[in-house]
Amino acid sequence: MIKPDSVSDSFSEKKENVMIKAENLSFSFPQKELYNKISFTLTEGEHCAFIGSSGSGKSTLLHILMDNDRYIFDGTLEMDPQMKIGYVSQFSDPEKMQDKTVFAYIGEAFFKLQSDIAGICAVMETATAAELDALMTQYQKLMDAVDALGGDNFESQISKKLGLADLLLHKDLMVSALSGGEFKLVQVMKEMLFRPDLLIMDEADAFLDFENLAALKNLMNAHKGALLVITHNRYLLNHCFNKMLHLENTELQEFEGSYMDYHFSLLQAKIEMQELNIADDAEIERNDILIERFRKIATYNSDASAGRKLRGRVAMQDRLLARRIKAPFVNVRQPGICFKTAGEVGETGEVGEAGEVGEAGEVGEAGETGNNVDDVVLAVNGYKLAYDTTLFENVCFEIKASDKVALIGSNGTGKT
Repeated sequence: MIKPDSVSDSFSEKKENVMIKAENLSFSFPQKELYNKISFTLTEGEHCAFIGSSGSGKSTLLHILMDNDRYIFDGTLEMDPQMKIGYVSQFSDPEKMQDKTVFAYIGEAFFKLQSDIAGICAVMETATAAELDALMTQYQKLMDAVDALGGDNFESQISKKLGLADLLLHKDLMVSALSGGEFKLVQVMKEMLFRPDLLIMDEADAFLDFENLAALKNLMNAHKGALLVITHNRYLLNHCFNKMLHLENTELQEFEGSYMDYHFSLLQAKIEMQELNIADDAEIERNDILIERFRKIATYNSDASAGRKLRGRVAMQDRLLARRIKAPFVNVRQPGICFKTAGEVGETGEVGEAGEVGEAGEVGEAGETGNNVDDVVLAVNGYKLAYDTTLFENVCFEIKASDKVALIGSNGTGKT
């Protein structure tokens, strides 16, 4: 759990359910600007997806939210001083190798509190009257911590979360026996059971197969607190969120609603802005021609009216450039599709020079592979692999020089 210490003194005067409020936030590294006056809010209970291309600064912004004292930025960042933040990284935790059952790993903090309470009770039995006051204070703090985690219902909450993720039968398994995807789900459960006001997840869906992805969806939708999740996964985007933050090209767009609604609205806005851009460009181009014409007239003619026309056109051009519609937030990608007619394709199925194909299917010089496309580069016959149990056996396949192979399967089946 992480609780930010650096907050605005005026935050308590803000709307009660606003947990985070950023205004005109700017931040850059020496070689790269990440944010240019971005603003957004996050309120209690919101499930917010944080999207944007790789390298746009999403993870850095999460780190700023979790530990803003470490970063120097412009603008204001106001955060609820009482807010508890949980965090799930995209990378596996080294604790995976701990010799614990899944149940003990998830409830680690709760069981430690119970052990501490039992220890204090044992000390109380032989304590003097003078020592009892201090022991009772410690005891009450520990009981408050237990209540904050759900009290006597904590163990049933663990079972409930495991059931949501379809991992109830794994309760007594050792953590080290879990697949990478299963362990990621266990990490998510462990953070959720701390009841954070805000749970931040940085691509927690990475490396999950569809079965575990559906389990993650169930866990996220059952979570009552706020979520701020970096993800590129369309399945989660379409099923788990009611708010979007889109960071791109140093700017941020905030949208209240589902990903489908946001995607449609963004596409619609892009198309409209591109049309306005085209109209603006055409008008600016026409004005450039007129300015050049009046400049020539003014150069060779001392007529005062030509000078006035030139100055008027230059002023108009300045206004056009000032009000010019900004380029789209993210360019709309247009597919480049080209169909060859039957007469344009050679007898052996040859394509143009850039991707020329020879008689035997060989790739031309620009894309030469060094192997004939029919050459077998890997052959596996009757392969078997086992640890404590057999992962697979009698595996047979071939890979040719021209093949592009996807290796798929559930987590824990032995792909790696």
